[in-house]
Amino acid sequence: MVALFLVVFTVVSLGLVLSVGRFLSCLIILENFNVLILLFSLIMTSADSHMLFVVLMVVSTIEVVVGLIVLTRLWEFGGRLDSVGA
Repeated sequence: MVALFLVVFTVVSLGLVLSVGRFLSCLIILENFNVLILLFSLIMTSADSHMLFVVLMVVSTIEVVVGLIVLTRLWEFGGRLDSVGA
């Protein structure tokens, strides 16, 4: 199980390095990290209470919301630049 986690972690890390110049691609790769961590924590805490899983779910949801807010702000700012330059 840990070997599978390390393989997927390496692939996602490589994807993050290759897409470092694009914000949306980095956001998608970071979401893959979130899913990987959530699945790993869910599998490892299957006998215990799922408090760690719930906490990680809340943190990753907040990260997604903040990332999308930044993305939409940048998108709106880019639209204003196009209208000023025309």
